[in-house]
Parts: sequence; C-alpha cells; structure tokens
Amino acid sequence: MSTPTLETLTPEVQALIMRNIGSVSAFISLLRASPRFYQVFRHRREYLLTHLAFNQFHPGIIDDVWTLAKASQIPQPVPPADSGAFISDLALLDEGHQQHSITTSIMAPLCKIGPTIAWFVEDYRHSSLRLLTDLGTHMEIKQNHDKLHAEYGLTEIGRVQRAFCRFQIFCHLFFVPEGREVDLDYYIQARRYLLEYLADEIEEIACIRDYLVRRLWGVFEAIEERALQGDPDSAIRKLGKACQPVDWFSSSAKLKHPEYIEYIMSKGLPFIREVLESDGLIGAELVMKHSFYQDLFISHALSDEANKNSTEISLDYSAGKYDGEGDYVGDDLDAMSLGWLWANYGRIPSDWGRWPLKGLRDWGYMFWDSRRFIASGVLDLEPEDVAEYLFNDRKDRRSVEERLMTLKKIEHGENNGL
Repeated sequence: MSTPTLETLTPEVQALIMRNIGSVSAFISLLRASPRFYQVFRHRREYLLTHLAFNQFHPGIIDDVWTLAKASQIPQPVPPADSGAFISDLALLDEGHQQHSITTSIMAPLCKIGPTIAWFVEDYRHSSLRLLTDLGTHMEIKQNHDKLHAEYGLTEIGRVQRAFCRFQIFCHLFFVPEGREVDLDYYIQARRYLLEYLADEIEEIACIRDYLVRRLWGVFEAIEERALQGDPDSAIRKLGKACQPVDWFSSSAKLKHPEYIEYIMSKGLPFIREVLESDGLIGAELVMKHSFYQDLFISHALSDEANKNSTEISLDYSAGKYDGEGDYVGDDLDAMSLGWLWANYGRIPSDWGRWPLKGLRDWGYMFWDSRRFIASGVLDLEPEDVAEYLFNDRKDRRSVEERLMTLKKIEHGENNGL
C-alpha cells in the first residue's frame, strides 16, 4: 500500500488545506508546484480566495479590512463628495463582509495589500521596540529583553494591523495628486473620517504616522549623506539640481522636506514600502520625483481631531499590574489598550490626546500587551517622565548645501594654517 501524499488526498481535504493558508506567497507557490491543487483551486476559486484574503488579518479587524477593500475600489483621486458619501456609509459597510457576498473585485485588493501590511507590521515591531530598548538604557529601567523583543501577541497583531488598515483607508480617500488644489470641503472630509473613531483609535493611527515619518527621515538623510560623499558632478547631485523649482539639496528645499514626507505618506503604504526598500540612485530618484508640497494631510488632521471623541470612561490600569499570568486589563482587542490607560490615568477626557505624547508614540505605547509592558519596565514610571524623552528623528537639520559650505570653510582654514 502506497504512502498517502498531498497529491493523493481527496479534493475536499486539499481545499481545506488551502482554506487555512494565510500567506499569499505560500498560496501561489502551492498552486505553481501542484497541478492537482491548482485544479481544486479552479473549481473553488471564490471560496478559497475569500479565505486567503481574510486569513492575512486578525479576525477581530475584519470590519476594517472590508472597509479597506471597498475604499480601494474607488478610483483616485477621490472627489470630496464621494469620500463624504463613503464615510456616511461606513456603518453599513461593516455589515457587508458576510463571506457569501464576497466577490473577486473585493478579494483582489485584499490579497494585494495584505502582504504589504504584513511587511509593515513586522518592520514596525523591530523599529519601535529598538527605541523602547533605547528608552530603557537612557532611563536606567530594568527590562527583560527576551520578553520585550518576543514575537507579536495576537492582540498586538490585531491592533497594529488595524491601525495600518485605517491609515491606508485615509490615504486612498484623501490623496491629492501634485498640482491639484486642496479645497476646504476636502479637508473637512478628512477630519470627518477620523471622527468615526474614538480618541484612542485615532492615537493608534498617530503612532503609525510617527513611525512612517521617522522611517522616511532615515531615507532622506541617507540620500543627503550620499550626496555629501560625492563631488558636485556626481549622479545624485545632478538629480538634486534637476528638481524644480529648487535644488533638492538646497537650504530652501530642506525647509520643505517635512511637507515632502507628507506627500510621500499620502501615496499610501505600497508606495512607502517601495521607497523604503529602494536604495542608491534608484531610491533617490524615486524620492525626488515625488517631492511635492503637501500641507493638509494626515498630520494636521490628526492634531485637530485627536481629542474630539473622548467619553466619560473610568481609566484604571492598575488592576493586576504586576500579575504576569492570565488576562490583563487592556489585553482585549475591543478594549482600550493598556498603554492608553496608563498614559491617561487620572486625566479628564477632554485632556486625552492634548498633552505631548510624541515620546510615547515613538515606541508604540498604544499597541503592546501586558506581557511586553511588564518586560519594558515603564509601568512603574510616570507617563510624563517617559514622554519627556523624545527620540531624535533627524540627525542633522542643516541642508547639504549648508554642510558643504561648513566643510569648505574648515578646509580653507586648514589650508591657511588656522
């Protein structure tokens, strides 16, 4: 009797195997490797793609995943009237993800965006936890590094995925192409979208925004360092000079770099990932070709709306504070996060989101569960003291033009024996 293999299983069992795959790349690899599985897929296409699309995400955020898929169907740029109508239908959209109603037009964008969000979720963990470790060193906090840098917990994955989904929805609905004037109605709709969420949910999106700004500053500074190392006729310096209306490396352009980053963010996660993964001249050209002024994007909308949806809720994070076993207050995906409870404990709701939280957002205080928080050691400290430690997103605020002038003065002084 021959030994059973995947190929000899019944079609029903093979379909069950494919139904539980949560990776698009693994799914495609299986279809390419096995003609038998491919035949099963052809006869159950929508059923299997539906499960593949949703398996990429935490089951508790399917409403947001569905909303992202529906938003992705609207051609960009989205007129303010259309984005307003979409926002008005958000409550109804939440009811639309029953699997029997899923179509290929819905599944396709989810299968496309899923791997990108997965990439950002993992990159976010490494980036933010590195800063949390730096915080521990700076403040001389005793930390359990093994637990601090452990893989995501289920609730943590759900929170981070949810925030990236909502960020991407915002980008799709409110992206403004270069040269298009932003009118007031457009900006009102952007703020209105954020008002669909509670204050702590808006703060989750703000954490993602701060992370992306930090990562993009790293890209900008890498480009500047490359320009400093080359001569005036180097390829990267020529790219900068070709930018309009001013040289990308000039002092006047440096002042606009925050707005350039806003524009790159507004293009959404797939483009941001392309920028982060590009290197050398290719990466520099990609950034410079999309260095446009973008003032009214998510940063301003978040700063306006962060505290608008606060409600009278008793914030208590102390129950079970030192208990490393069992459930912990704030570890439920549908509840306020432990970080939010800790940061706002004792504050009146009207103050939520008003006080400086940048130092907390840097290391993702909104997302971590009790296991990681206990390992970090920050729960024993006052939030105000922790928030005062602001991580420097930018190594040098001077432009390449200014730094080259300084180097020339130093060289001139050395040549004159100074």
